[in-house]
Parts: sequence; structure tokens; C-alpha cells
Amino acid sequence: MGNASKALIMAASVLIAIVIVSAFILMMSNLKNYQETSYKSNLSSQIAEFNNQYTTYERKDIRGSDMISLMNKVLDYNTRHAKEKGFLKMNITINMNGHKKELAFDNVNRIVRLDEYTQDDIYLIIGQPTLNTINNSGMVNGEISNNEIRKIENKYQQKYCNQLASEISNIQTIAESRIYKTITEKNKAFDEEKILPNSADSYGGVNKIYQDALKYYEYIQFKRAYFDCVGKPEYDKDTGRILKMEFKCTGIGV
Repeated sequence: MGNASKALIMAASVLIAIVIVSAFILMMSNLKNYQETSYKSNLSSQIAEFNNQYTTYERKDIRGSDMISLMNKVLDYNTRHAKEKGFLKMNITINMNGHKKELAFDNVNRIVRLDEYTQDDIYLIIGQPTLNTINNSGMVNGEISNNEIRKIENKYQQKYCNQLASEISNIQTIAESRIYKTITEKNKAFDEEKILPNSADSYGGVNKIYQDALKYYEYIQFKRAYFDCVGKPEYDKDTGRILKMEFKCTGIGV
């Protein structure tokens, strides 16, 4: 009788152990499934959040100023991740579609010189972020010392750059006038218009101001231009992230 009781107790112990181990295995399996589901959900949310930054531009009649924002996003992203193993950069194509000359005041392009731009040369218009200009929040400060627009904005200040663009006809009249016999007379005539807060001479003279105005006028016109997203964005087949978008200019706005 005693042996039978012991056998029952041992059998019960083994059964309990099996139940406990099974419950533990089930719990760990459920935990693993939960973690995998949670990871996939978070990853999916991150991918969707990333793609939403770009799919918002998947439309027609996008202003050039919005295109500049998109270009900055692409350059920022490509610059920050360039050295990561297996990184695939974002690809953007912007086709001026025959409207390049319309941007320039005198039909001579000084800023938008190419018929088509990609992520590799768009810095010629908007500046190029570099790794040594990443700020504390991890974002790239999009500026390069030899970018024409940045130079002009630093030289005159933003509000006076806009003034130069709006007054470009008057500046041209003075710069190309044959009435004034000397540069000094031209500079004096320019100063009388009170377009800038300081004298023309302090900015390098009216001829230099006119050249800067031509460049900034073209930049303003680019910001006013309209672009259409053409085709569908291309996605990375492994990560689901957007990889490529194409745009074409459809005309210059007001």
C-alpha cells in the first residue's frame, strides 16, 4: 500500500512538472509571438511614417518651394545614412521639361543650369548638407559655403534679397544705362532708389548687385514654378521604404 502511494505521488509530481514546464514553454512562446508582433507593428509604423514624408509630394501642381523642402529631406536623409552598411539612398529626378529659360530674367540661367537634376547634383540649387554640420537633434544643417543662393542671402539678408528680385528691372536700368559716365554715378543713382540699407559701393557696386539680383530672381522663379509627380514611387522590396520619385516642371507661376 505504501509503495502504491509513493508511486502515485511520484506520478503526480511528474505530471505537475510536465504541466509547469508546458505552461512555461507556452508562456515563452506567447511572449515571443507578442514581441515579434510588437516589433513588426513598430517597424510597420516607422516605415509608414518614413514614407509619409515623401508620398505627400505624390501629386500635381507642387510649387517649387515645396520641391526645395523635398530636396532638403532627401539630401538630409542620404547624408546622415551614407556610411551605413547596405544603405540604399533615396533617388529623386527633377526634369525642368523645357521651362528652364523661363526662370531667368534675361533668359540666361545662372542657378538652374541643368535640364534635369537628381539627388547627386540638386545641391547646386539648394546647397549641400555635410556630415560635419549635423546639429544636436541629428538633423543636417543644409548649407554649403560655395552655394550661390546662400552667399547672396548672407550678403544682403533675406528681406533685401527679395527686394532685389522685385526691383530687378530698376536695377537693370541703372546698371545698363549709358546716361551715367562712371561707376560712381551709377552707384549714386542706385543709392537714391533706397533699395538696400547700405551704399551700393559697400556691396561691390551696382553691377555686382545686378548680377546677384539676376541669380536671386531666378531662384525666386524656381520657387514659384509648378511640378507634377510622374509615375509611381518605387519602394525597396526588402524594407518597404520609398526609394525613388520623379517630377517634371509644368510651368512658372506667379
